Amino acid sequence: RDRFVVLDKTRQLLIKNFQNEVVKKSNPPLAGVDGLFFAGTNGRLLMKSEDRIMLYDTQARKVISELQVPRVKYIVWNKDFSMIALISKQQLVLANKSLEQLCSVNETVRLKGGCWDGNKPVFIYTTLNHIKYLLPSGDRGIIRGLDTPVYSARVQGNTLHCLDREGKMRTIEIDTTEALFKLALESKNYSEVMRMVKHSRLCGQAIISYLQEKGFPEVALHFVHDNKTRFKLALACGNIQVAMNVAYDLGDDAWRQLGVEALRQGNHEVVEMSYQKTKEFERLSFLYLLTGNTDKLRKMLKIAEMRGDVMSRFHNALFLGDAEERVKVLEATGQTSLAYVAAASHGLIDDSDRLLALLQASNVPIPSIKTSSSLLQPPTPILRVENWPLLAVGKSLL
Repeated sequence: RDRFVVLDKTRQLLIKNFQNEVVKKSNPPLAGVDGLFFAGTNGRLLMKSEDRIMLYDTQARKVISELQVPRVKYIVWNKDFSMIALISKQQLVLANKSLEQLCSVNETVRLKGGCWDGNKPVFIYTTLNHIKYLLPSGDRGIIRGLDTPVYSARVQGNTLHCLDREGKMRTIEIDTTEALFKLALESKNYSEVMRMVKHSRLCGQAIISYLQEKGFPEVALHFVHDNKTRFKLALACGNIQVAMNVAYDLGDDAWRQLGVEALRQGNHEVVEMSYQKTKEFERLSFLYLLTGNTDKLRKMLKIAEMRGDVMSRFHNALFLGDAEERVKVLEATGQTSLAYVAAASHGLIDDSDRLLALLQASNVPIPSIKTSSSLLQPPTPILRVENWPLLAVGKSLL
């Protein structure tokens, strides 16, 4: 409170009182020190050299920490001195009070300065032609464009107070909603997130991509109206209902993808609908076998017969354990010997006698029948319900 430090022409540190009298002299810890900044704490200061900045304790005369940031021009502390922005010609670094780097951004044009947004950890900075923001997490974005360069002084609400090149004070309206939205997501303040979703005008592919990248597809759903994008987001967050509503407008490929996700979740009613929409009869039959729906399996058998699909008929007959139908299919396809073996093995005496006569009339060798054969039947389903029990999932805050 009663001292200040000076770097004199001989590159010595002079600690003076308010009467401008030298109280203490010391040499910087590094020969190339060419500037000093306030360190946010009594008894400490920031020294800068060509390639780094150091946090120096004047009492202990030692460097507490340092950070590799070349040619720092300005530093800006936030309100409670917990974070600092180090600004050089084209680089901006955010660090904590111990000079531990939080994030860094390089611009292709010159930085003109910046300031913190009140008590929020959002740094607003200006370049030659833009006003931008940077968060300690490294997320950044453009707030608005500029016609002429300005030098920011303070952010108050949605107003940026700044100076133009003529030294005149200017106020520029800015919208930091996007930055605050990302900040709320990062801090998991979901009530604020939903308030902003309902009342703000956040939109655009950039915010949707950001939400997907950060693992919040359910939030992104609130911003999207394009059916294809909504469908992808709904699948990403496992929202079967939304995906199904959109799939009606998208066609077979969407239903296939929906079927895969529904099967992963065990929602076989939606899987059934997906297979019906895409006419994947083989998969549908196997689904009915797994779920024990023998009534629908018999319908699939009739549908296969109407379609003239021999393999589908045979598979459905196998799933149902219908030996008579299998004999009919084999006979219809010219496999008389196999049909005879199937009939004889399953004790279908009338069919086996008839097929035996056909084989003898055709002078075809009669296949031998093993008397030790046993009847092979599909397992009896234990659980026959409309849908399998689904895992109870707590309702998302979003």
